[in-house]
Amino acid sequence: MANERNANLDLIKSVACIGVVGLHAVSMNNYTIYYLCDCGVPLFFMVNGYLLLSREQVGYRYAFHKIASIFKVVLSWNFLIAIPVLIFRQKMINPFRLAYDSLLQKGYLWHFWFFGALIIIYLFLPIFHRLFFQKSHVQRNMCLMLMGVCLCIDILSMIKGYPLGMFIPQPLRLWTWVFYFLLGGLFAAQKQKIQQLSLRAHGILLLLFTLISNINEKKIGLYLIHSRLAEYFYDNLFSIVWYCLLFTFLMRLPLKESYGIWVGRFSSLTMGIFIIHPILLFGLNALFAPAGTIAAVCFWMGLTLVSVFISYVISKIPIARELIRL
Repeated sequence: MANERNANLDLIKSVACIGVVGLHAVSMNNYTIYYLCDCGVPLFFMVNGYLLLSREQVGYRYAFHKIASIFKVVLSWNFLIAIPVLIFRQKMINPFRLAYDSLLQKGYLWHFWFFGALIIIYLFLPIFHRLFFQKSHVQRNMCLMLMGVCLCIDILSMIKGYPLGMFIPQPLRLWTWVFYFLLGGLFAAQKQKIQQLSLRAHGILLLLFTLISNINEKKIGLYLIHSRLAEYFYDNLFSIVWYCLLFTFLMRLPLKESYGIWVGRFSSLTMGIFIIHPILLFGLNALFAPAGTIAAVCFWMGLTLVSVFISYVISKIPIARELIRL
């Protein structure tokens, strides 16, 4: 079945998770590493699309169950955050307001904007699923249309000299997130065609576009849109090609069974790592701010390992594990 445990999807989730942690930990200490890590967010959306749009049935009951699971996690963490804020800052805050703000990339749990975007996508999930299954040509046309919107916004940003996305909160840049979500579903439907390209040629193309995309983001950010933030390159053509090549390469990479087991174990902790690492980052940055490439990479590795450990401990506690499971 399409939704059985897939070691390659676990690998993609793991790479995406490590990339997101690197994006926040390394930041602009090294732009080469920083832009290599920006694949994390598109990969997460593509994995979600691959899994959900390849299901045999997706109704509104299932979609609302997914949304309820997200709200449960978001509200729980914001209630927990409200406690130390009250104790150490003597400030009473409404956790429901905190939750709302976090879904719009504000407040202490700003990284929950990802959940905000997913909630909106899940509201339309049954429609996307029905269109994909009943009219196979629709999936390709919808992806092409949304990619066109992405490219138009990217080109206009370069013409204007600033990123147009800066005026729209990140969770509401739905042309981008729906595009990557639907793209994941398209790759699930086109697995056989993707296999026609030799793995070696696929790897060479991936390396080539990794280099091109990295250089492209540096130059465009510095000279054309005058912003170095990775979030403004998700609509760029070279970035899109790179994300697609990376996703499909990892999707078809042969994995030994022993590797698949370890990747699966790490993958099961990715949601916890995603939730926890910015909280740790906030505390650690108050004590230590890495400067330079070596310090930033070591900080990235340390932050990842500590996040893995905490996520593992939480996953072993029956009640607490609900905090990191959707």
